Amino acid sequence: MNDILQQSVAQQLTMRGVIDKFFKQTFDNTCKALEALDGKQFSEKSWNRDQNGHWTVGETTKEAVYIDRILHNGNVLEKVGVNYVAIEGELPPGMSFHKSGALATDVADRITTSKANRYFATGSSFVIHPHNPMAPTAHTNYRYFEICHNHQPVYWWLGGGADLTPAYLFEEDAIHFHQVHKQVCDQYNSSYYPQFKKLCDEYFHIPHRGEHRGIGGIFFDHLNNDNPQKLLSFVTNCANAFIPAYMPIVEKRKDMYFTQANKYWQHLMRGRYVEFILSCDRGIRFGLASGMVKEESVFNCMPPAASWEYDDQPIPGSQEAILKEVLKNPRDWL
Repeated sequence: MNDILQQSVAQQLTMRGVIDKFFKQTFDNTCKALEALDGKQFSEKSWNRDQNGHWTVGETTKEAVYIDRILHNGNVLEKVGVNYVAIEGELPPGMSFHKSGALATDVADRITTSKANRYFATGSSFVIHPHNPMAPTAHTNYRYFEICHNHQPVYWWLGGGADLTPAYLFEEDAIHFHQVHKQVCDQYNSSYYPQFKKLCDEYFHIPHRGEHRGIGGIFFDHLNNDNPQKLLSFVTNCANAFIPAYMPIVEKRKDMYFTQANKYWQHLMRGRYVEFILSCDRGIRFGLASGMVKEESVFNCMPPAASWEYDDQPIPGSQEAILKEVLKNPRDWL
């Protein structure tokens, strides 16, 4: 049993509070930074959940806090969908962790699902789609999840990461994004960046296309193999690294010249983004099955416009073809 599970229930609740406060602060701070970049403010909708598990718009409760924010048709950003959640309750009896993909098989075997288990989950998520096709889409999400049985924690983990999905590849942007995250990883463990970069490439993969969703970043899940305070510090610094990793790229690309053909290619790349969310994202599947993710939030992270075309092969040697080759064969950027 790992360190955090050896703590008292009171200590565990304190840890929950620290984590929850951090994710809410990160949520607010990142929204403010995006508003400063764009000049337009987010609209917000808060939700609560009744005793029957139904979500309604209104004041949040102690048991369930769910906030969706959206910035649509801004000056720089075409759409930004964000959400924050802090929720506890019972997992549906008989829920299959194997089927959801939320837990590794050996972990799922150790958790009783014949009876409902209590859970606590908190985290924040951002999906950013700029107007200019020269500026990449970005995604960042960090979360904490805990499962209890008979009021005792039986498993917990931290997870998340950040990645880029460009329509047009600028190598210096990829290097900058990866370098900022590597610097954070190296402060804690020199094996983190290569490990989490590889996991990111593997996770954000679209099997039916044989392509990756973008040019990667870092991704990890079920992180609980060290002192919880150290891991929380690591996740905190990773989340705080997103703004300096991404904002300079958007500032550099937001006013670049582009054509309607460039915009159409951006829409084709956004189509891949939709495909991944609907067919590959195990977090979405698990969240919907458990009731922890609202259906509206799935659409909140979708791009504002996307296109599909039969056999959309770019001209050999073109910028589009260069990107597609990278999507098929991920590079080591550093």
